[in-house]
Amino acid sequence: MKCTYTEGVTVTGRKTSFRSTSQARPLLAAAGVLVVCRCAFAESPPPTTTAPSRLKPGVLHIDRADVYLGFESDYERRRVTYRGSDRFRSRYEERDFELRELLGMQLMGDVVDPGLLDWRADLEFGLTQDRWEEKIGSYHDVDWDTGFLQNYDVSVDAFKAKPISVHGYARRGDDRISRRFLPSLREERDEAGVSALGVYGPVTTEIGYSHLDVDRTNNRLDEDNENLQTSRFYADTKWDISDGHVLKLNFDHERQESTYQGSDFDFDTSRNELRLDHELAFGDGKKHRLDTYFRYNEEHGDLARDELELVPRLTLQHTDKLRTVHRYGMYRWEQDALEVNQHKFDSDILYQATKHLRLSLEGYGLFERTDDDTDTHEFGGGLDVSYDRRTPYGEFSANADFEYDYSRTQGSDGRRFVLDEAHTFHGVRPMYLSKRGVLPLTVLAHDGKRTRVYAQGLDYTVTMIDGRARLYRIPTGRIDEDEVVYFDYSYESPARQTTDTYRTGLSLEHAFNFGLTPYYYLETRCQEVDASTGYRWGADDMHRHRFGLRFQRDGWRVGGEYEIFDDTVEPYDAYHLTGGLDLFRSAAHSLDLNGELSYYLFDGGVDDRNVWWLDLGLDDRMRINEHFSLISSLAYRWEDDSVDGKTHGVDVECGLRFQRGSLKVDLTVEYDLLSICDDREDGLGLYLKVRRDIPGLLSKSAR
Repeated sequence: MKCTYTEGVTVTGRKTSFRSTSQARPLLAAAGVLVVCRCAFAESPPPTTTAPSRLKPGVLHIDRADVYLGFESDYERRRVTYRGSDRFRSRYEERDFELRELLGMQLMGDVVDPGLLDWRADLEFGLTQDRWEEKIGSYHDVDWDTGFLQNYDVSVDAFKAKPISVHGYARRGDDRISRRFLPSLREERDEAGVSALGVYGPVTTEIGYSHLDVDRTNNRLDEDNENLQTSRFYADTKWDISDGHVLKLNFDHERQESTYQGSDFDFDTSRNELRLDHELAFGDGKKHRLDTYFRYNEEHGDLARDELELVPRLTLQHTDKLRTVHRYGMYRWEQDALEVNQHKFDSDILYQATKHLRLSLEGYGLFERTDDDTDTHEFGGGLDVSYDRRTPYGEFSANADFEYDYSRTQGSDGRRFVLDEAHTFHGVRPMYLSKRGVLPLTVLAHDGKRTRVYAQGLDYTVTMIDGRARLYRIPTGRIDEDEVVYFDYSYESPARQTTDTYRTGLSLEHAFNFGLTPYYYLETRCQEVDASTGYRWGADDMHRHRFGLRFQRDGWRVGGEYEIFDDTVEPYDAYHLTGGLDLFRSAAHSLDLNGELSYYLFDGGVDDRNVWWLDLGLDDRMRINEHFSLISSLAYRWEDDSVDGKTHGVDVECGLRFQRGSLKVDLTVEYDLLSICDDREDGLGLYLKVRRDIPGLLSKSAR
């Protein structure tokens, strides 16, 4: 028998502080993620010569029992100054002070025998006292509250030595989530789940259910409050038919409800998905593969849509250097009153000519019908050439690609739909959706797994310019800098339009041995549009050139770039300067400084403005002595827009830890400031945690 524990963890990307080390693992788990005991049995287990262990006396066994005492104190103060509709400045101030006295226990044991039922439990109890004060002009309010705190993390594994094993868990936690340039959020998380894993010969089946309830709160007028509830049931089966021949069947049901930032925006959807995967390796040495997957997805609620997808893929390894991939995709989906049927064929030829030169050639054809009145025929292809070679002076690399796309639409004017178009927000450069004629009210932004939906007006804005949808990230929203966001939207489709699109890319760089790397990157898109009837959008051409230098040595790095973005809607020129410095780098102390300075000149498009943008970050980790350690960070953001004014952002966090024996003390200081034009918001937070571990207290008392 072989038993392994597998834990799946999804992290939001924000910094999270944990009340205890034992809570770090469970409180980072995402919705529906289970810790599963996987047991695989050989058909003929070898005999053992070890004498069987005797059962311990009694029914309930406690193998470990540790206790800790804790004390926590939080103090937060926020001030908001803004200009009202009457042009007079208004001021809002809030203070919050909370005390918590804690008693925790960490238990581990089994019932009758570890093979029958194994359990672990982290329990935390305590009393809370809270005082809250609010001032708005001449209005002043004070409130007190007391309560009982209870956090836990309990998990059980049953029948680990049987063909069917069972795992269950229940958790409740309380976290603080830091946000850059914004106040921290307090997160209360409740989750529970159960799963069963069965192994019978070559067939493995897992069935599970989980529920997650997350409340994020901030006392400032409830503006940042949000709630997320997710329930999930799944069933997965895998059949290893033979070596290189696998069949998988998955069913997933998920219900999600959420409210956002104390506003009227909420999101409620249910999803049922059935997926079948088949993998077959064949030929000499099983070098060839045939992969097929079938998927049916049904959603109702705020994201109501039905999807049907069938994709077989054939991969042929002709020689060590030549491989071809051939695919057919049938895709059908319905959303609102829109129905789309799509068929696509594509083939790739991948050829490793030499160890330095790699070639790939792609061709595809697509037919799409929308609502039985709009047909789209599309075909195209592309060539990609990549070359890299070591020279006496360093490493040279080059890549060139060319793509051609022909699209012809026939039928009456109607609506078409785009799913999962990815964009990344960085700096002051706006993002544009790829299609023209976008209907702004249909734009929906979400993350890659569709577990978080972002709201227009709170997280981002959509502005229509010359038929194009321009997107801006709102600094006070939930979209982080450089985060990949996916967009669904509808757009108007003109009748009988033909579009020829040419795309070209080129990158050249040489990394010299002494640390200097000059580079040149090119992206171009040229369109020819012919619409014989109906309205017509102009051609959407884009040419982007990037000339730059990077220089890196041990302990520091610097780079400069000149960017030319020649676009039909909003062209600009930009200068970028980046750098980093490792001030200290040792096991006891590391201090890193990173920064970026950019200047954007928008001229000749819809905007006539210039923007300075500065971003600085300082991270310090220092071990003062064997008992004290210090972790601190500083982030500063400055933006000077000739049209929209100035923006300042400051985020400081400093944490001091003292640890001696079983005594741990953590003191964290957090300050954030965000100033946009004449509006200013800043806050100060102090967080103190004291913990005294008493290991083996119950077992010592028993002896």
